[in-house]
Amino acid sequence: MSLLILAVDQRPWLTQALYGHTATALPAERAAITDGKHMVLEGLLAALDAEPRLAAHAGILVDEQLGAGVAERARAHHVTLSMPVERGGCDVYETEPADLPGFLAHFRPEFPKVLVRYNVEGSASDNREQRSRLAKVSQAVRDSGGRFLFELLVPPTPEQRNVPSEVFDTEVRPGLIHRAMTEIVEEVPVDVWKLEHLGAPEHYRTAADLAAQAGGECILLGANAPVATLDSWLTDAAANGFTGFAIGRSIWWDSLRGLLAGDLTRPEAIAAVAANYRHFAGTFLQ
Repeated sequence: MSLLILAVDQRPWLTQALYGHTATALPAERAAITDGKHMVLEGLLAALDAEPRLAAHAGILVDEQLGAGVAERARAHHVTLSMPVERGGCDVYETEPADLPGFLAHFRPEFPKVLVRYNVEGSASDNREQRSRLAKVSQAVRDSGGRFLFELLVPPTPEQRNVPSEVFDTEVRPGLIHRAMTEIVEEVPVDVWKLEHLGAPEHYRTAADLAAQAGGECILLGANAPVATLDSWLTDAAANGFTGFAIGRSIWWDSLRGLLAGDLTRPEAIAAVAANYRHFAGTFLQ
């Protein structure tokens, strides 16, 4: 079954993008961001009201730091819940919260999520440390009854930055992703891989096959891409073994910023989120 996640778990990045700093958000800023994340959930619920067939596929990825109460509302509406368990903005993975079993027992997310920056040609010691930490997280997730969602980002090494970005994205990074998946899964059981776009259709198929060999599956992340670009990625991913997506800013960024700036009413912002989610869901399910 397809898993179509609306991702709104941004934390340090979102504070910076909205208010120009990465420090702890001020109370008024936190309140505004939290209200905005509730608006995003309301947009998702509006999409499901308008198109009930999506309810079987819909999920939301949200944090508890700047999204307080969203997870509980999502669960009350029977929306599949994913929550991050990594410290935001780290180059080397760190688990957050400190009491991971307690967090998982309290919120009961179906898909606890980690975001990991991992390049097989980068620091071997950092990669080894990350695998060790992530193996413990995977076990905690399994113990809680959840499924482990692994967002894999592959930043270029200094040497790889000499390659033109378009070439890196479409010709170099796909192979690095495949190698990372193979290396990681030897120590870290993964249920769902959340991956960057992979360019050629055969690259998507290889990733899907690698995941399936270990009992997993792949979904596509949105990377804040323009609509036409993301539609193309979704079409390729869906046709080549991917089972869903996790899209965030491409769905809600303009609505959130417009709401906070007073340029959109709340009903207008909700309607735009709903329309964008329905569009991408329709593209993938076709």
